[in-house]
Amino acid sequence: MKIFYLITKSETGGAQTHIYQLSKYFSEKKDEVAVMSSPGGWLEKEVKKLKIKFYPNEYLSNTLNPIKNFLAIKKIKEAISDFKPDLVSCHSTKAGFLGRLAIRNKIPTIFTAHGWGFTSGAPFWRKLLILCEKLVSQFCQRIICVSEFDKQLALKYKISQPEKAIVIHNGVEINEIQNLNQFKIPPIKIIFLGRLAKPKDPLLLLKAFSEISPHLKRDVEVFIIGDGPQKKEIEKFLKQQKECFLEKVKLLGELPREEIFELLKRSQIFVLTSHWEGFPRSILEAMTYGLAIIASDVGGVKEIIEDCGILIKRNDKKGLKESLFKLLKSPQLIQEMGEKARQKVKENFSLEKMLKKTEEIYSDLFFLKKNG
Repeated sequence: MKIFYLITKSETGGAQTHIYQLSKYFSEKKDEVAVMSSPGGWLEKEVKKLKIKFYPNEYLSNTLNPIKNFLAIKKIKEAISDFKPDLVSCHSTKAGFLGRLAIRNKIPTIFTAHGWGFTSGAPFWRKLLILCEKLVSQFCQRIICVSEFDKQLALKYKISQPEKAIVIHNGVEINEIQNLNQFKIPPIKIIFLGRLAKPKDPLLLLKAFSEISPHLKRDVEVFIIGDGPQKKEIEKFLKQQKECFLEKVKLLGELPREEIFELLKRSQIFVLTSHWEGFPRSILEAMTYGLAIIASDVGGVKEIIEDCGILIKRNDKKGLKESLFKLLKSPQLIQEMGEKARQKVKENFSLEKMLKKTEEIYSDLFFLKKNG
């Protein structure tokens, strides 16, 4: 089987990691795989390491420029003509839209929604994306949703018929370290991982943490991993705090995945304060390392941690402060929640399970193509 993956950006991210995992799996099974995205990012480097064909498309971006969009579609058609895939798998809103317009069911096509752009909490103007999705949904055989929440959104707005939308949760490699507690020595480390931008709202964590009583903060550190437009606002906020608070917060910028995993191994609490999400891989990865999770109740987050973490409302500083207080005053609770989270991700959200379910969808469509 020849599989063609299409995504807008090649930068480090959850959807890009998803494509990397699928590309590696199917290429190792001797299927022929190709990937197209805008050039120059992490995904391009990684798929080339796997000896997988990469088609750069410099016109793929989140622009409304009609000329660039026309040229992006042209390059998609050229790559399809060259590679001659049996199956096309589109990811991300823009590439999913242009890819389906370019192919128009001439080849079996799947669209994976890594969280809908019009989801609850997103800017109101994004509701226009509902019309775009309705337009191109006719040009794919299946829509894979990474959460039940996203499937219900697709049904609510009549983007998909029930039989066409399938839920396949994101999966992660399960960390097999037997005794993580030996790495989790004081001080307690709180991790935030994500783009430093308002949709992820890292400043909410710092504001909530600043209001925690000094005796609870004594043996605690906060690590902010990521970069983005809110960095200057965060730095300004930190400068306004007392020196003793500054010593406890470390802005680490973007880090290689290996360094992130090393830090997770030594940390105790993971906080995600997003205003909207799909099915965040960062939470799953933190769970594999036995971290207690506090996260906004958005998108598919509830499906991950409802029975093993703490859910807070979107933009709820008080709820976040109370959740931090609850954990910091009880190291035993942190450990119990972390162990429960680790067991849940192992049982429900393994990479193997995700890959097998995806393979079943591909095989069904390939069989229909051969016999149809």
